[in-house]
Amino acid sequence: MLPLVPLISLASSLVPDLVGLFGGRRAGELAGRVAAVVQSVAGTDDIDAAAKAVRADAAKASELTLRLEEVRREYLDLQAKDRQAERQSIVEALRIELDDRRRASGAMVGALGAEGWTARAVALGPAAVSVIVMLGFFVFTGWLVRDPPAGADATTLTLLNVVVGSLVAGFTAVVNFWLGSSQGSRDKDRAAAALRQGQAGAGKAVAEPAPAAPVPPAAGPQPGQPSRFDLCLPIVLAKEGGFADDPADPGGATQMGITQRTLAAWRGRPVTTQEVRDLTRAEAKEIYRAQYWNLMRCEDLPRGLDLVIFDFGVNAGPGTAVKTLQRAVGTVPDGAVGPFTLQAARAADARALVGAVSQARLEHCRGLTGFARFGAGWTSRIEDIRRQALLMVAA
Repeated sequence: MLPLVPLISLASSLVPDLVGLFGGRRAGELAGRVAAVVQSVAGTDDIDAAAKAVRADAAKASELTLRLEEVRREYLDLQAKDRQAERQSIVEALRIELDDRRRASGAMVGALGAEGWTARAVALGPAAVSVIVMLGFFVFTGWLVRDPPAGADATTLTLLNVVVGSLVAGFTAVVNFWLGSSQGSRDKDRAAAALRQGQAGAGKAVAEPAPAAPVPPAAGPQPGQPSRFDLCLPIVLAKEGGFADDPADPGGATQMGITQRTLAAWRGRPVTTQEVRDLTRAEAKEIYRAQYWNLMRCEDLPRGLDLVIFDFGVNAGPGTAVKTLQRAVGTVPDGAVGPFTLQAARAADARALVGAVSQARLEHCRGLTGFARFGAGWTSRIEDIRRQALLMVAA
């Protein structure tokens, strides 16, 4: 099996949109499929030899691109089916709950219409208990207000406190039962109706036959409107700066934030410091898109949060950034952005999440050995990214 990280670099250099699929739950399965395709076309299981063979032979590069594009479309279809199955399970769970409530309501109506006082008493039990508790609360409270006990000893006062506490608790339970449960039922009914309506539309779409022609890629932004990636990338590049080769920086030689090791993995061969210095903005953009933006599924995150995670991933690695996000939203920190992480991120308050991830990022930096030297710059960068992200949330 080809190594995963160099494999992603080789595949993304030919089909950039394939990288975004590595963040889902089928990441391992997809990696195995792509590795088999690369090995089949290149004729070797060595990643360096495979990259050289593909780049040296235009026919192999063309064949590999076509086959990887087929894999991408296949897994896009599987991803859509996974989302469909998830929606169906939610709808089914709500349907079962609604059926249970209907059966319970039918049982109560049947009991009210049945012969005998026993059936009526069982059906009217909750209402009767509620009336007794309410009357007891108001009668006892009125008695205490109009004729408070005078000169009562400690035992009597203790008993009165117990009775008052019990009546207050019962009164609260009755109000929550009749008002809270009714409101919850109405909310669930509305949610079920909305899900069923969406499910009906989704079912029609799935039932339609697939077109014979290749499915075109998703439409991008309208002419004149930059994509979210194009909005966030200049901010990150401004923070990364130009060429640097500080011996104290564990990343080594970098150009626009792209380290020598990252560039070597992207090109599939060792690179020199001079090649890092000569890196073009166009190639750096594609590296950032494939190995950071798409890999962390920033396009699917809420606005503002996409910038925070993108910059964090560039600065500390995609795995660290994604795990920090997952801890903030309460999902399993496995380093892969899947449907549960996306759902939790979208459900959270965007401003609060931007602040939580930024604070966690600062704590991460404080634990690094280079914080004594680079801490001031890291802190300033985190704060500026947080501020710009909040502006994006507000917009």
